[in-house]
Amino acid sequence: MQKLFSILCLIVFSSCTTMHFRSNQSIPVSFEGNPNHQKEVTIEGTRSFYFWGVDPDYQEVFIDEEVRKAGYDGISKVIIYEPKNPQDQLISWLTFGLYMPRGFVITGFTTGNMIPEDLQDTAPQSNPMDTDTVKIEPTDDLE
Repeated sequence: MQKLFSILCLIVFSSCTTMHFRSNQSIPVSFEGNPNHQKEVTIEGTRSFYFWGVDPDYQEVFIDEEVRKAGYDGISKVIIYEPKNPQDQLISWLTFGLYMPRGFVITGFTTGNMIPEDLQDTAPQSNPMDTDTVKIEPTDDLE
């Protein structure tokens, strides 16, 4: 029994959630500013981890695919962060780490030009202010 407890503790304390942010260059993504990009956008998303972050080892988030899903043709001055959402932490605690959702936020500037609907997966929500916020539902793409 003590060996089982030791193995379980080792898994719990050595596991972690890792997200790799990448680009497959399907649309322009830049950390530098672009003078043509004047509209600020915010794209939120989540990825799911299981068994204290052991499965999957890591999640790949393709920035350009997320921007394309939001309906934009490019983004510059990209800032990516992973906020500590109290709701996600509560779910992790209530499931004893068996399910661990992790969120991310991508902010940046774009021209505001929307790509044609036949090329995008989801249309962005309209926002009366100059900043658009688009909520992207989690996916379980394990390739």
